[in-house]
Amino acid sequence: MKLITPLLLIVMLMLFAYNTANSQISIGGQPISFSLENRLPEPVTEFLPSLNMNKVHQQDEQHPGNTRFAAPVMVDFSLAEDGQWNELEDGSRVWSLKLSSNSALGLGVFYDNFYLPEGAQLFVYSPDRQQVLGAYTSVNNQASERFFTGFIKGNTAIIEYYEPAYQRGQGRLHIFRVDQAYHQANLDASQIGRNPLAFGFGTALGCHENANCSEGDDWDAQRRSVCRIMMALEEGTGYCTGTLMNNTNEDETPFVLSAFHCDNGYTPLHDLWRFDFDYQSADCNDPTSEPTSNSMLGCILRAGKEESDFQLLEMTGNIPSSYNVSFAGWNRDGVPPQNGVNFHHASGDIKKVALYNEPAAIHTFAINWGTNITPPNHHFRLNYNLGSFQQGSSGSALFDQDGVVVGQLHGGLNGDCNGVPTLYFGRLSVSWDDGSSADNRLSDWLDPLGLGVTSLDKLEPAGGITMSGTIANESGSVIANAKIILSGSIADTTYTDQNGQYSFTGIPTGMPLGINVSKEDDAQNGCSTFDLIKISQHILGVEQLGSPYKLLASDANASGTLTPLDQIAIRKVILSIETSFPGKPNWQFFPSSYSFPDPTDPFDDLLPDTFFINNFTTDITVDFIGIKTGDIDDSAETGN
Repeated sequence: MKLITPLLLIVMLMLFAYNTANSQISIGGQPISFSLENRLPEPVTEFLPSLNMNKVHQQDEQHPGNTRFAAPVMVDFSLAEDGQWNELEDGSRVWSLKLSSNSALGLGVFYDNFYLPEGAQLFVYSPDRQQVLGAYTSVNNQASERFFTGFIKGNTAIIEYYEPAYQRGQGRLHIFRVDQAYHQANLDASQIGRNPLAFGFGTALGCHENANCSEGDDWDAQRRSVCRIMMALEEGTGYCTGTLMNNTNEDETPFVLSAFHCDNGYTPLHDLWRFDFDYQSADCNDPTSEPTSNSMLGCILRAGKEESDFQLLEMTGNIPSSYNVSFAGWNRDGVPPQNGVNFHHASGDIKKVALYNEPAAIHTFAINWGTNITPPNHHFRLNYNLGSFQQGSSGSALFDQDGVVVGQLHGGLNGDCNGVPTLYFGRLSVSWDDGSSADNRLSDWLDPLGLGVTSLDKLEPAGGITMSGTIANESGSVIANAKIILSGSIADTTYTDQNGQYSFTGIPTGMPLGINVSKEDDAQNGCSTFDLIKISQHILGVEQLGSPYKLLASDANASGTLTPLDQIAIRKVILSIETSFPGKPNWQFFPSSYSFPDPTDPFDDLLPDTFFINNFTTDITVDFIGIKTGDIDDSAETGN
């Protein structure tokens, strides 16, 4: 089906290759179908089988205190065999598929054979377009070729994949599983009534205070270290809470402390676990719409032990500096804390805060949890004076009066807002070295230097990196007063100096960053009859232009070919008949690291005006080569 070309297509060019198995970064934006004013046909609908709720409920009863809120349905949907392709006039195309299940409270989509080429975009959204996940791009390609786009609430989700013309047929996407969220009271959506959303945003009980209420203001670093964990399991999806932990190397290794019981009895799919940072309200009020989060995808289990109910995970990539996280300090002396704070994601909802102002105690008795028994002296016991806990709060760190971690939440009593909650936290001092090997104790991971220290303060990551570079023409003459605009994770603008150099500081690491280079100039600069002669010799086959840059400079009318019409366009500029080139800027800029697939025919590369780089963690250099339209011999004045 032919359609009008959209007004704006974001094309991404990766300047640096890297392993992206470390993130679930999305660049935002909207699906391309939104801008086409409903001129795309309705997506093909695939109806999913409903869950066997009797079976699901029986499974949950076998896991008291379980964290699962969704169960899986195995499917087999691919770009080649399912959904619907729609052609756009510029040669790009859009694939879409609607998934629906009558009884689901939410749908989470899992992919394998997942590969998005540069320039492609993937979105998942609700039919009313109020929930939009994405855009996911080539930055999300995983070494495992698996991916998870999170949950759309309600019983219907639409998947939309955009593929630019120059990447036609290069994308791969296979949906192998869709998890359906359900109400744990064994009700379907039609029975639940006023509030059918029994998980995630807006579902925590009313006795919880939001993390950004004044009660949390004295604990900002601790607040920034806590994340929601969405656990992908063979048996479905569950929520818990985790905390970033500092280690004696102080190297920002992304260790996350959580609870052993969060996935105990289930089969974890760690490469698909998602960690949501900054998933919280902007202030103390409950937001009317779900806030976005800064997410990471994938982890490795480093250590865990049931007795003190801890597990330590390591996320499989560096956290972007723009996430503004903090790595929590810890204390392993085993002394009960006098007071402190707990941040957690009750019911998988936005981050909440709880306070205790009376000393905790070491619980000297065994605790029977129904499925296991905690030995004496392995937990702290305390009462909150503000807040409570729910499913999803498990694993959240207990911060003491000094703001360092001394344990993680196992469970408790009166977590239903109907009394003073009593909570039990696995003691970090026990988890530290009670195990017999590195896979069941914390010491090997949080003290890799073997310093034997009892405590360690928090770590605040460095505040960004520097990007710099030089801009010159093909012959090496530096170009002054070129304008460089950054977009994406930071918005900033600068100009090259008289040496053709530019620099930006304080750039967040790890996020897609757009770079646009331009220059205002007189169209006549560098244009002469000599250039017309060189173009004529090329057209006649007498002497070929020797580089893709000269070819692009010669294409003065942006036709994608070299003809006498280009000579006419340049001659009109030389004679001041025209003051600009038709459809072509006076200057074009390309990364010096870019390699043209076919240097003899650079016109089909469809290169964007804005280039993107990704996953940088240290200072970087990005140089550009400038091309003055109509200037074949690099005679244009570049110093002003």
